[in-house]
Amino acid sequence: MKHIAVIFCLAAAPLAAEEPGQYGTLNPDELTWQSQIDKAKRGETSMTLCASGYMLTKSGDHAAARTIFEACARDGYTGTMTWMSQLDNNGLGGEYNPDAAAEWDRRAAEAGDPVGRFNYGLDL
Repeated sequence: MKHIAVIFCLAAAPLAAEEPGQYGTLNPDELTWQSQIDKAKRGETSMTLCASGYMLTKSGDHAAARTIFEACARDGYTGTMTWMSQLDNNGLGGEYNPDAAAEWDRRAAEAGDPVGRFNYGLDL
């Protein structure tokens, strides 16, 4: 009986080793950083998605944070506009661009963000 169980386990091993993407969109990765980036690329923003950009930039993945912040800024999340300003003003995840940074600050200020107002005042 032990031999039959061992043979069965060995025969079933290839089934357990199938590709992780085999289930398509019915069973997507939901708790990975890549899933957050993919949501931003699809334009699916939320407060929690936008906050994940903060974690990504603090961990040094500025390009991924930029992807998330840009999507969130398009949807009006002012905190991400000030983060885009910080990224542009320091050349993180893209080229150093103080003019773009000032534009992000202006947008945040006009939307009523206090940090955006302060930063835009400094930009002037």
